[in-house]
Formats: sequence, structure tokens, C-alpha cells
Amino acid sequence: MNISRADSHPGIVEKTFDAGGVRLSYAEGPETGPPLVLLHGLGRRWQVFMPLIPSLSLRWQIFAPDFRGHGKSARVPRGYRGLEYSADTLKFLDECVPPRPAIFGHSMGGMVTMRIASQHPTLARAIMLGDNAIRVKDLRSPMFEDLFTGLRDLAARGGSVDEIARGIAEIYLRVPNYPRPIRIGDLPGNDSAYLQWWARCVSQADPDTYAMTLDGSAKEGWDGEGYLRQILCPTLLLQASPQFGALMSDEDVALALRLLKHPVHVRFDNLGHGLYMQQPEPVLRAITNFLDSLEE
Repeated sequence: MNISRADSHPGIVEKTFDAGGVRLSYAEGPETGPPLVLLHGLGRRWQVFMPLIPSLSLRWQIFAPDFRGHGKSARVPRGYRGLEYSADTLKFLDECVPPRPAIFGHSMGGMVTMRIASQHPTLARAIMLGDNAIRVKDLRSPMFEDLFTGLRDLAARGGSVDEIARGIAEIYLRVPNYPRPIRIGDLPGNDSAYLQWWARCVSQADPDTYAMTLDGSAKEGWDGEGYLRQILCPTLLLQASPQFGALMSDEDVALALRLLKHPVHVRFDNLGHGLYMQQPEPVLRAITNFLDSLEE
């Protein structure tokens, strides 16, 4: 296991481990409390959680891996199916994380969290699902097809962070309830600093991670309804606004509230799919309230 100090993140160290032939990178925080695992979305890396980590790490020990093909983790050509992400994460939880963690997964990370919690019902103390889709028929969206196609092409083309940031700004999205496609650079919150940060994530992502999501192969075997029926632990549903491109639909939420054993639902009517990447404070408040409610 290799260890290095994470730049500009006091108390956080970056480590690596072997997930069965795939070298994965992860961040680990100081031992301030029970374990809390953070699982990022497609094309991101563990640093995406930095808006939340300083506050959460005061009371929870943070563990945040880079999925295969993301960040500093190894690439595996055409090796980015949900089953493979989940197998890596299970090995990570077994080898690197103390027992009974709470797990927060955003987007793709939420799907991995659902699969793991359903197949290993006593593994997690609680889970938090950050605006991930639940039903297969909801996994295709014109907005996200536009986004992932543009990001795939930028990741494949490469170039400097500045060049990738300019490329992200020029991607046009078909946003729900808008009459015409909108340029990413014209959307609120997408200033130059944010685009630079996003570009660093894209520069470290394997283009195949986007390609396999676009062609559907990343979601092979997905059974969202079946997973909900098997999850036993307390579950927080964090839903973005459908008006701003949420992946977790109202129908998803209704299904989850009916099938989950211990659900809590929070909807953010002014936030899009990025949630805490746009406004960390309300999301942090919802997570903290939920974690505080857990029985010791």
C-alpha cells in the first residue's frame, strides 16, 4: 500500500490498494469518529467531495476512493460495468474501511451503493443516495447523453486543463423545460474556476467510462426495484429538482419510499443533479441531520 499526503487537504492522505489486479487510489481522513465512505459519480474523483469533507471529517473518518478509470486509479479498457465498480468497492470496504460504515454515493456512486447494500444488507450502518436513477427506464436522458458524449470526446482528445475547461463550456445540453439547448458555460455556477476544477476530473477519466454509460453496457444487470426490496439499513434519498435535470425522478422516490424499510427523503427544489457541487450547505445539513439521527 502506497501513501502520500493529499495536496491542500490538511489531515487527508492518499493511499492505494490492489482490488484484485486493479490498483485503486483513495483518500483517508483522520480518525475522528465512525467511518463514512464517499463514492463519486461518473467522470469525477474523490476531490469532488471537498465541499463536504471539512465539516464531515470533524465527526466522521472519511474514506473516499477513486473508481477504476477515474482520478489516480488504474484504467481497465471496457472494464466499467456496475458489477465491476461494485466488486472493487466491496474489496475496498473489506480491506481498507472499519466495519459498519455509513456510505454516501452520488449519481453512479449511489447506484453502486444500492447494489452493495442490497446484496450485503448488514454491511453498512446507513446509506445516502445522491440523486441517482433507480429504474432502468429512467437511465436515459437527452441532457446526460449530450453531457457524456461531450465529455467522452474531450477525455479522448486530451490536451491541457485549460483546453478541456474551454471544451466543457462549449457543450450544449437539452435541459428539461427549456425550449433550446443551453451552453454549459452559460449555466449558473459554471464560472472559470469551477470549469477548471471539472476539467481536472475529465483529464483523469478514461473515455471508456463515458462510452460504456452511453451504450448502456455499464448498466448491465441493473435491478433497481429488486435492490430496494433488499436494502435493510436506514436510507436517505437526496433528490435534485426534476426541473433542473434530476436523475432521481418523483416516480423513483415514490417507489423507494414504498419499498425501503427505513427511508428518509429530502428534495432540493433549487438544485440540479450536482447537488453539493452547486450549494454544499443545504446538502451538508441534510446529511448531518440524517447521520445524527442514527442510533448508536
